[in-house]
Amino acid sequence: MKRIALITALAAGWIFTANVPNTTAAAESGKTNVLFIISDDLNCDLHCYGHEQVRSPNIDRLAKRGVRFERAYCQFPLCSPSRTSMLTGRRPDATRILTNSRPGPLSNDYTGTPHFRENIPDTVTLPQLFRQHGYTAARIGKLYHYGVPTQIGTSGLDDPASWDFVVNPSGRDKAEENKVFSLTPGRYGGSLSWLASEGTDAEQTDGLIATSAISLLEQYKSEATPFFLAVGFFRPHTPYVAPKNYFESYPTDGISLPKLSADDQSRVPPAAYASAKKEQEKMDDPLRREAIQAYWASIEFMDAQVGRVLDALDRLELDDNTIVVFTSDHGYHMGEHGLWQK
Repeated sequence: MKRIALITALAAGWIFTANVPNTTAAAESGKTNVLFIISDDLNCDLHCYGHEQVRSPNIDRLAKRGVRFERAYCQFPLCSPSRTSMLTGRRPDATRILTNSRPGPLSNDYTGTPHFRENIPDTVTLPQLFRQHGYTAARIGKLYHYGVPTQIGTSGLDDPASWDFVVNPSGRDKAEENKVFSLTPGRYGGSLSWLASEGTDAEQTDGLIATSAISLLEQYKSEATPFFLAVGFFRPHTPYVAPKNYFESYPTDGISLPKLSADDQSRVPPAAYASAKKEQEKMDDPLRREAIQAYWASIEFMDAQVGRVLDALDRLELDDNTIVVFTSDHGYHMGEHGLWQK
């Protein structure tokens, strides 16, 4: 199990693992359960990585209890190539997945997006390997690539061979896309966009994901078969949607913008600016602070859902026989070097 955790760490942008001795029912088989949690587009704006403002108490407690990696690097700075590499254990030049989508007639068209099985049909994925060794493998939310928010509620570019069971929640954030502010009207995933939502955590897609994960943990509690449970949260991927109380945690007048030096761009490889968007360059400082506020709010909201799952693991006394992995797919800019998003 330690070897699997290490391989995953090398594939991810950053990661922590936590594990304690076996004492639960599934331990009778001699196999340890695995709870694999992945967030989307999460950088290191976390308290356990030294950030002084973002509140991430649940991820922090996991980091304190386990192993926190500081020098692990993702294979590609985009969702689909990175996630494919992580879950197959193959480099992007082997999977030949180097983009999130092929050009389509619409900006949110993912129908022509390549799937790694087209190029490496016989590869054995991480969850598939667990299945081959007697585990039940289940997925809730986003593990392989999804077009976000377009494909929320579907299986996205999932790999059916990886799972015994899947759940694809769709919540209030998806239903209320028309309320989202976007720098590029009509675009939400590829543009800076956000919404301070009404309602509760449980109504959001990530809240539903946490609820489904808790339900499965309760089911697995009484089963002798060990589990590999993959929980994929969508936040803080754009649109940055979270209940408004999380936005209130970060008043914009308390947000400092990244400092840029006069020669900043000259010290950064030109390729880094290939994805820069004109509408982002035109933002004024108040709007930049609103974007950062929304990103941080989404992080704290996602962290709260992680906490719900970890609390259930403890309540069900599954924590003593479960390796917990928390990671993200790649890094993310929020104004550093004049760059935003991926």
